[in-house]
Amino acid sequence: MMNSWPRKEHFMNSPNQPEPDTGARLEEISTFLRRLPVFRETPVEVLKLYAYLAQKEQYCAGEVIIKQGRPSDRMYLIVKGTVSLCEERNDQRFFLQDLNESELNYFGELALLAQFDWFFSAQAVTDVTLLSISREAFIKIHERFPEQYPLAVERIVKLRVDRFVHQVDYLLDHLPKEAWKECRTANSEPTDKNL
Repeated sequence: MMNSWPRKEHFMNSPNQPEPDTGARLEEISTFLRRLPVFRETPVEVLKLYAYLAQKEQYCAGEVIIKQGRPSDRMYLIVKGTVSLCEERNDQRFFLQDLNESELNYFGELALLAQFDWFFSAQAVTDVTLLSISREAFIKIHERFPEQYPLAVERIVKLRVDRFVHQVDYLLDHLPKEAWKECRTANSEPTDKNL
């Protein structure tokens, strides 16, 4: 039976260097993936499949990586550079979060679990090198290692909850006082008719 998985270009080496052997390249990408929270506890044999199926993507400063409203299909991991996440509403772009290789270094993790339209846009603030993992690759890996699927889903959901909390904290810290409203309790009358 022939392997249907695509061959990948080498990852972190300069294009002017000769192609490293596959084992060294997979080890290099696996080491990078192991640093990220979503892959930290992933078994080595599963991690190597992620490394093999990952794709390198490069964007120049100012270039759009994903556009809100378009179909999602992959998770992005930041190898180098800074990416800004924004939401577009009423012809305006609202800042959500900046991500870089040293801190929150991934986005689009929910695209591994389900198909949906992106609910934010991502743009390169600096020149950016990304590693992407498609939903198709994620499914192939978990067809081979089905016992890892519930653990992967749990990690992705926990990371998304952490990201959501971080974004809400930022937005609440920057919300004007006139936008704050008290929450109602079961025994209280609303103080604002818009509630």
